[in-house]
Amino acid sequence: MKKVALVIDNSGSMTPEEMEQIKVLKMIPISFIINGEEYFENKNMTYTEFYNYLTDKKTDVSTCQPSIEVIKEAWREILKEYDEIVYIILSSGLSESCNTSINASHEEEFEDRVFVVNNQRVAFMNKMPMYEARYMIDHGKSGCEIKEYLEKTKGECGAYIAVDTLKYLKKGGRVTPAAAAIGTLLNIKPILQVHGGKLDAFAKVMSMKQAKNKMIQATRKEIEERFPEEAKQGKVYIGMAHSMQDPNSPELKAFEAEVREQFSDMPFFTHDPLPLFIVCHTGPGAMAVGYCVDRMGVIADMMKK
Repeated sequence: MKKVALVIDNSGSMTPEEMEQIKVLKMIPISFIINGEEYFENKNMTYTEFYNYLTDKKTDVSTCQPSIEVIKEAWREILKEYDEIVYIILSSGLSESCNTSINASHEEEFEDRVFVVNNQRVAFMNKMPMYEARYMIDHGKSGCEIKEYLEKTKGECGAYIAVDTLKYLKKGGRVTPAAAAIGTLLNIKPILQVHGGKLDAFAKVMSMKQAKNKMIQATRKEIEERFPEEAKQGKVYIGMAHSMQDPNSPELKAFEAEVREQFSDMPFFTHDPLPLFIVCHTGPGAMAVGYCVDRMGVIADMMKK
């Protein structure tokens, strides 16, 4: 049986405890740039420091994909001890890093040894395939088999994100300055959707309360239309994410309680802070609801280990 290493980036919001649980050999993080200097989440920048910088009008915050040379050097070191690498990273629809890594994996020294998974997911949606990959590694599956399965099931998830401010979408070029100004004046709260690895507009509402209701309704409707049988079998998991500076805020706890109540017939997967490189685009105060299908039916047991 081949010795397969599980390598990830920080797009799945994995905690150190979770990475230890599923035996992640290495995490290659996506960084962000603040006033020209590079920082890494929970390494040389805390959440509190990041949000203070993010809301400071004098601070310039942007994202930075990992250097492909850094990635390839990590692969070389790992392949000294392992036969194969399964590398699960941010959706190709949100970053060029995925396609760059895929191209690198086809170079002669990495061909048929490094398998970059383009399963087009982010946040809690990308956490589930990380668990699935560990299960498959433990059951003797090869890197190729794992990649094929995770990419085959990549569309079996979806999420909706309510953004509290248009400021950061304007900065990233997703809305025009004029639209952002009008939206801010009218206190419009945009709802974005993540499907097929891309971030697209879904709806506009006049308050976060309306946004929360809309996201819950949209998630329920999508599950009922796309995966009714899987939901009956307990294989559809509900997930949440947020960019709240205070993860213990009453508002956030109340929203989680509401989501759990509205989806009491489905297992709850996780409620994570959005990766900070994603928060650079959503801004603070964002909340997300969505789902993932556990096609193999292994997540509940994997989470207990």
